[in-house]
Amino acid sequence: MADAGPPHLAPGPSGWMMRCFCVATSICISSAGPMHTSALGLLLACTSALATPLNRPPQQAPWLASPPAALPSHPWTSQSNADHDPTKLLEKYAPILKLSKDEKYFPSTVDYMLPHYEYIENTSGDSYPANHTILTPCELDTLPLSGSQLFLSISEPHNPQPALLNAESHYLYGPAGQKGGIDLSSGDGRGRVNEPVYGFWVDQGRGIVDLWYWTFYPFNFGKPAGRFGVLGNHVADWEHFRMRTVNGTPISADFSTHEGGYLSAGTLRWEDVEKVGERPVAYVAMGSHGIWPDPGEHIGNLLKIIDSTDDLGPIWDTESHVLPVQYWTNSSDRQRLQHEGEDSWRNFKGYWGNKGDTDCWWHGIVGICQVVDAPPGPNRYFGSPPECLLAPISSAPTSTISFYLSSPAIDWATNNSIAMVQVEQICERPKKDRGGKDVQDMESDTDYANDDDVEVYGVKGLTNFVGDEKHSIELPACKGLQSAVRGYRVSLCLLNGRCLSTSRERKICAYEEGKRGHKAGSAVLLDDIDDWLWNF
Repeated sequence: MADAGPPHLAPGPSGWMMRCFCVATSICISSAGPMHTSALGLLLACTSALATPLNRPPQQAPWLASPPAALPSHPWTSQSNADHDPTKLLEKYAPILKLSKDEKYFPSTVDYMLPHYEYIENTSGDSYPANHTILTPCELDTLPLSGSQLFLSISEPHNPQPALLNAESHYLYGPAGQKGGIDLSSGDGRGRVNEPVYGFWVDQGRGIVDLWYWTFYPFNFGKPAGRFGVLGNHVADWEHFRMRTVNGTPISADFSTHEGGYLSAGTLRWEDVEKVGERPVAYVAMGSHGIWPDPGEHIGNLLKIIDSTDDLGPIWDTESHVLPVQYWTNSSDRQRLQHEGEDSWRNFKGYWGNKGDTDCWWHGIVGICQVVDAPPGPNRYFGSPPECLLAPISSAPTSTISFYLSSPAIDWATNNSIAMVQVEQICERPKKDRGGKDVQDMESDTDYANDDDVEVYGVKGLTNFVGDEKHSIELPACKGLQSAVRGYRVSLCLLNGRCLSTSRERKICAYEEGKRGHKAGSAVLLDDIDDWLWNF
């Protein structure tokens, strides 16, 4: 599991601070004084109109996906500086999202949804009427504590069992879900969705720029669960797709669902991603809107509830529809920017829909009712590594793991007389081999953590602390029949070997050079380019 990093970092210098006020005329007025003509775009941002603000149709592309392209001889080949412009990268790799043929709950803008919130509720259950001079893109973050612990709530019925029967609730289907809302001009019968996506670019240093694409839906339709009905419905839905580029070249993509982790597709090498030209293709699960790399049925959670995707529904081409912003100042300071003007809503820290129910009789059994809490928006921490670190399988009986420490880690290590870094390669293997025999024992000093199916153990080694230089260590391969590398973690240690602070585990996905997909390997060659940062 990738380390999440600190949940909140201090906002960076604001420079000329623009604060928009959305008055009755829906015009944004700067508290810093009169606006000049270049701020014309801000005037349009605070409208309370329900229609999407983008009406330029996307450029159409041939919808036959190209086969995955081979990686260049070195995946981090430098390109021209123009190709490294993060805003241009967000547009260049804007994803093509394929919705299910059975989708009924379509995407929208936040502008579409904000006028529909009728009251605000806190985590204690106290509520008060919504003030629509505040519930605008320009002013949403002026709620107390930027809306932290607040639920933006609607009054209309929103528990489809299995459909929304009340006409006043039908706006939850989104603009494309209204009569005549689907763009059928393509002539192929599939239709097009023309909503924007909200982009963020994150400079991680060493040429790394992560591209985040966030999608918004007015409603998330849950999953049928037998006698429990349709579980997991919630007002508002945020989903995201993440790409990693190094020196302007795509390296990997993360496909995410609500739960994330092993319940999503996770990190794929760029060569394994379906593409149209250079742009990635992703498949959106019907109702729940999880993002997957291929069509089919995907097990969504422990209840065996399925995310269903197909290649038959409307196409959401986000080219020319990405609304980009910078995430933080730079890779060294990592101070999150305070968004301004029409992007001020991105500072909102609350939840984008109603609180869920907890009074159903089965809540104590499965943990959720038919209606669950709405999610927070994209005001989250984007400084973490990909879900899985990609590493080729080693042909030698040893793993080589290289990594960097962050500036805070180096400072802490220096102040605490750290001389060594311990690296622990996390291995796993079945408890029994295929013949039912016990798997061979590990050395007596190995640490174990067992679950029902696999045995998890660590192989440790020490290397010198070298500050901001690259650290590297060679470790024995994971031992035992069917053993495989699962991840690694690091510890900061004194010269006598006593370790004072240990990181979380970073997951490793091994692969075989020249072949598609992931493959279990007992030893890997890992070059981890994400700085290690944790709470020491």
